[in-house]
Amino acid sequence: MAVNIKIDLSRLVRRGEHRRLARALQRLDEVQIASQLDNLLAEDQDRILQTLSVERRAGVFGELRDETAAEIVARLAPEEVAVLLDDLESDDVADILGRVEETQLRQILTRLDPEDADEVEQLLGYDDDTAGGIMSLDYIRVFDNVTVAEAVRTIQEVEDPPDQAFYVYVVDEDERLVGVVTLRVLLTSRRDDSIREVMDAELQYVDREADQEEVADIASRYDLVSVPVVDDQRRLCGIVTIDDIVDVLREEATEDILKMAGAGEELVDHRAFWSSFRARVPWLAAAAGGGVLVAGALSGFEGALESVPALALFMPVIAGMGGNVGTQSSTIVVRGLAVGYVETASISRLILREVGLGLSLGALYGVGIALCAPLLGIEVESLVALGVVLTLGMMGSMTIAAAVGTCIPLVMDRLDIDPAVSTGPFVTTAVDILGLMFYFWLATVLLHVSV
Repeated sequence: MAVNIKIDLSRLVRRGEHRRLARALQRLDEVQIASQLDNLLAEDQDRILQTLSVERRAGVFGELRDETAAEIVARLAPEEVAVLLDDLESDDVADILGRVEETQLRQILTRLDPEDADEVEQLLGYDDDTAGGIMSLDYIRVFDNVTVAEAVRTIQEVEDPPDQAFYVYVVDEDERLVGVVTLRVLLTSRRDDSIREVMDAELQYVDREADQEEVADIASRYDLVSVPVVDDQRRLCGIVTIDDIVDVLREEATEDILKMAGAGEELVDHRAFWSSFRARVPWLAAAAGGGVLVAGALSGFEGALESVPALALFMPVIAGMGGNVGTQSSTIVVRGLAVGYVETASISRLILREVGLGLSLGALYGVGIALCAPLLGIEVESLVALGVVLTLGMMGSMTIAAAVGTCIPLVMDRLDIDPAVSTGPFVTTAVDILGLMFYFWLATVLLHVSV
């Protein structure tokens, strides 16, 4: 097994060093090759795949990101695609073919094994982000009227057992899910025990239309390596395995991070300029609109700036520190909601804690900035009064930021809106407007200047 081998395949391709490329590919495993192919140009991907043997080519193909695999499929003949997909699980094939055009999809399906093609078509009938869309149809199930010995024999007689077989699912005569038993329990139980005696009837399962995030949440909460999927009659339809659960967790975390950064909802191909452009325009437009609102809100304090120009020098630090605290609070709340750490009963305590932190941190940094102000050579009537304005302004700005950053995600979650979107321009704009208005209002009161 190749470990920590760093070979730049794209450089070898560009230099036309085909023999060195072939030797380099022999030193890398399928996962390492696929990780490089995911980020190469199309012509480089094709050249490397052609250098591989048919067996390794299929192995590498199975490790590619679905988006990359679909792009490669679009460039190949249906016969070549069928060979590459032959050894993949049906759910993985569905994830790839769900991204190709309908005409090509039909051409590929006609060249797959009929049973495999039927399974792929069944999975393609579900939305991508549902339990049905990510479930596998390869699982082991036994009926509830058999003994342990009969269940073991049933498993042994399976011609093509699943690659990931951790649980044996128990169904009744109507195929309804009634229990689950681990392989460990099955193999250590007495052979003449009834399967009902050793199975766990208190099991977790999801509906076919359940959101994939719900599946991942159940798996993480109950420490499961696969989650059964049922229909509205509780008939077993498939299972979501640990590899897909990990993918979901990664996708959802990535989506939340991108939303919080205002960069869209999914990672866009680094080569696609216009895709990245379109993903960022709406968020930046909202931020630009927020900036205009801030300018409008502060236009009423022109007189204060004319009387005490030094106030303008500290606007960036007041707004910046407030924005940082707002982002910190909103990020904590968003992730807490996503992983179940924020419960209804603890919301008031959470808000009070964040507001207290904002107030305390504001006092700490406000005093520090006030002490630094005289070192800048600022000329004002009263440095003490300016220091008080800076200290209280910083405290107010950071307290407001903590309250806004905490409450906006909670309100959006209550309205069934993804709270991750609130940590971008919404929190930033609200914090800038409220924090700076408080700062200038404080200046007009304590420095006795007119607006």
